Amino acid sequence: MMVGYKKLGMVLGAVAVLALLPTRADAQFVRYSPVFWAVEGGGGITLPVGDLGDVADPGLTLGLAGSYFLNPRFALRVEGGLSFLGAADGAQGGVDPDLSLWSFTGGFEYHITDPTSSTFFTFDLGAGGATFDTDVFSVNGVVCDPRCSSSTGARSTGNFDNTYFALNGGLQVGYNFAPHGQTGTPMGTIFIGADITLIFADEIDSSLISALYGQSAGFGTVYAIPITGGLRLNIP
Repeated sequence: MMVGYKKLGMVLGAVAVLALLPTRADAQFVRYSPVFWAVEGGGGITLPVGDLGDVADPGLTLGLAGSYFLNPRFALRVEGGLSFLGAADGAQGGVDPDLSLWSFTGGFEYHITDPTSSTFFTFDLGAGGATFDTDVFSVNGVVCDPRCSSSTGARSTGNFDNTYFALNGGLQVGYNFAPHGQTGTPMGTIFIGADITLIFADEIDSSLISALYGQSAGFGTVYAIPITGGLRLNIP
């Protein structure tokens, strides 16, 4: 779990850097790009897809993001998320190693609608990493390898704790409210969105947890789909 907390700290630090950037003194530039930066937080559910769904069930997800606007519709974006995925059915001996998924990406967001209107509609795309972390579990009939912490006869014990390159893309829709008195910029946004996170996992690394569910081989590239709703604060 310490690896995941370090990754979340990196995301929080990146959001803080965006927040501490100097304010804009040029009134003409403010008119051109009415939103300076934005922060958002939310929660929902993450759906594990494909091979990932064989070892994990949908679970609660929490997310945090920050955006720095370069023009009215284009912004740099950093975001991070933590999903608490439940254990899938069918594990050996009723063992249920819950799986946490940490994600941390940086990229851009593009506003399909005017950010100063009452409608919020954005597309975002980013690249970064994702960390899997499970409880320690034991598997029968598997020869221990470097991913195992111990082995007794044909029983191996270990956990799945690895970080991989990841890509993320998503859409958000929502409602802008509370316009700023001077600029008319909406100060708040209520949104709902869906993302697709593509995680380039390794079949060898995931072989132990896959064996726990009777799979003959580990999984490689997998998908997770977080569906979240939340609040976004816009700073003019």
